[in-house]
Amino acid sequence: MAKLYILSGPDKGQSFEVGRDPVYVGRSAHNTIKMSDKAVSRRHLKILMRGNRYFIKDLESENGTFISGKEVSGGVDIEVAEGVPIVIGMTVICLGERCLENVRPVLDSMELSTNISEESGVFQQHESMTTQKIMELIYKVSDLMKERLSTDEILEKILEYIFDFLKSIDRGVILLIDERTGEISKVSSKLRDASEEATVYCQDVVERVIREGRGVVVPDVEAEEQDDLIDTVKLSKIESVMCVPLMSGSQIKGAIYVDSLKEPFGFRREDLSLFTDLGRRAALAVENALLHQTFDISLED
Repeated sequence: MAKLYILSGPDKGQSFEVGRDPVYVGRSAHNTIKMSDKAVSRRHLKILMRGNRYFIKDLESENGTFISGKEVSGGVDIEVAEGVPIVIGMTVICLGERCLENVRPVLDSMELSTNISEESGVFQQHESMTTQKIMELIYKVSDLMKERLSTDEILEKILEYIFDFLKSIDRGVILLIDERTGEISKVSSKLRDASEEATVYCQDVVERVIREGRGVVVPDVEAEEQDDLIDTVKLSKIESVMCVPLMSGSQIKGAIYVDSLKEPFGFRREDLSLFTDLGRRAALAVENALLHQTFDISLED
C-alpha cells in the first residue's frame, strides 16, 4: 500500500493511504480525497491498484491531468510509477515514498508552492498558466539529457521552450564559457521579432551573473534605484531583464539571458527561482551533449 502525497497547492502537506479500493480525487465532498484547489474539477481523477501497479484515470476534468509534465487522455487508465509527479489544477500530487526524495526537492528549489502565485510575472503574462505548464517546461529541459543532440541543438531547444512558456520575452540568449580560458565560447540566441538584431544582450548583466554565480532580475528598470548596472540597462532601452547562471555543482558553465523591450514587468523577482532551477538542468543537458561529442570524436580517432 502506497501513500499519496500532496506536494504543492492549498492542501500541501497532506498524505493519504491508497489501497485496493479505488480512490477518487476532486473538490466534491463525495470524493475519497477532497481537494481545496479551485482549478481541480469536482470529480477530477480516479486512482486504482491492480496487483502491485497503480493506474490513474482522468475523469474528463476541465483542466486536465498531467504526468511528468505531459497531459494524459481523459477516460483512459494510465499506469503511473511511484515517485512520478501528477499535476491537477495548481496542485502537484505523487504516489510513494520516492516523492519525498525525487519531487519535493524540485518544488522546494523553485519555491513553487510559495512563490509561483498570482503575483508572479509568469501568471501576469499568462492568465491561464498553471502548475502543469511549469512542470512541463522543467521536464522538457530535463528530457534533453536523454537525447543524443549537439550542443547547438540543445541550446536552440531550450530557448524554444522558454519562449513558448513566457510570451513577455523579446530576446533570449544562452552563453557557454570555455572552461580553460573563462571566455565566452558559444552564443545561441532567439528573437521574438525577426527584425531585431541577433545575439544582442546586455553584457554587463551577463558578466555580473557569471562573476557572482547568482541570478539577476530587474522587473521594471524605471522603478529601480540608480546604479551602474541599471544605468547600462536603461541605455540599452530594456524594460525588464532576467539572467541566471548555468550551474553544474559549483561550476559556472554559462548563463541564460532574457529581456523584454516593449513593456515592464515581463518578469518578477518570484520568477527567478524557477529560472535558476532551469539553469541547473540546462547545464546538465549541455554537459551531456559535450560528453557525447567527445566520445564520438574519440571513436573517429
